[in-house]
Amino acid sequence: QRLTKEQADTIVLESTNPFIVTDIKKRDSKRQPKPPFITSTLQQDAISNLSMSASRTMMVAQALYEGKEIDGELVGLITYMRTDSNRLAQPFIQETLSYIESKFGKNYVGRYQTSTKENAQDAHEAIRPTSLSRTPEMMANYLSKDELKLYKRIYQRTVASLMAPAIFEVTKVTLSSNNHVYDTEGVIEKFDGHLKMFQETKSKDKLLPKLEVNQEINAKDVLSIEKVTTPPTRYSEATLIKELENLGIGRPSTYAQIIQTLKQRDYVELEEKRFKPTKQGTLTTEQLELFFDKIINVEYTSKMEHILDEIADGKQKGSHLISRFYHSFIPMVEIAQKDMKKIGPKETGEICPQCGKPLVLRTSKYGEFTACSGFPKCKYVKKD
Repeated sequence: QRLTKEQADTIVLESTNPFIVTDIKKRDSKRQPKPPFITSTLQQDAISNLSMSASRTMMVAQALYEGKEIDGELVGLITYMRTDSNRLAQPFIQETLSYIESKFGKNYVGRYQTSTKENAQDAHEAIRPTSLSRTPEMMANYLSKDELKLYKRIYQRTVASLMAPAIFEVTKVTLSSNNHVYDTEGVIEKFDGHLKMFQETKSKDKLLPKLEVNQEINAKDVLSIEKVTTPPTRYSEATLIKELENLGIGRPSTYAQIIQTLKQRDYVELEEKRFKPTKQGTLTTEQLELFFDKIINVEYTSKMEHILDEIADGKQKGSHLISRFYHSFIPMVEIAQKDMKKIGPKETGEICPQCGKPLVLRTSKYGEFTACSGFPKCKYVKKD
């Protein structure tokens, strides 16, 4: 129910001490373990908990997959890290369930749960350790700092996925003051379950003091809070990857590259770990939507992923797809080349010593440099 400021102020004035506890309800709530990592969730977890970028995460995971020399033998420590399936091999499941029972006890043993999302390719298992016997503690001497941190997350998440759910007691308390009713909830952990092995994030559980019905308590303050509609927060690397996955855009191997491209081409800049579009990024988006609206949209991209799967399965011919795309795409390119707005390079105020044309700032993959605006006829580049 929406209240005016005057109504809210009246409630605040009338809500005086003591507050009476009128009802206490308790219930148990189960928190199921998350499935083992796939590419997107590994990247999201590493960004949020290890402060690794998506590209850095994949580099470290690649090193763990390729293996380390242990006792004179090259050993791969994790399964293939580009996968969108959370499936686990049956022998590994049995091994893990036995490991959980021997390490924690029978009441910590969970059950195998898997789900296959639409368009998922099931050629590879989830990202998991190749052997439970190679614990993070045992691998510490063979791994770099980042490798060990990532391996530990993979190892613990995999084991936790097969553990029992955590159980929490949720308490809802109702209080009253001058016929104004207030509710609050508190959560207490009763059984840690999978949380004994793997914590997703820091606990946000709210604890309540021991209360009884008809008990009188005094509030320090009674405040009214104005709720206003705020725009969605900007994407971080983790939330952008999650959105790409939800929209069905890209494959496990492309998430890190998409983000890397956004950064390298200066389409975005990071502000408090959130992506903020640059002037170039905003212009590029506007122009692509203006001239390539038929293909620059999430529905087209998601549909294309589905069509490519059908080609791989032999249900469509790739040549027919390319032909249809070519005949619709080329006219769009020709119009764009003629009419699309571009941002020219910024002039420095200096003159080229070789041809007399203005010098401008240009950008390459190695960074910014000063060169002649007459390129390619004049190839002058100012030395640092």
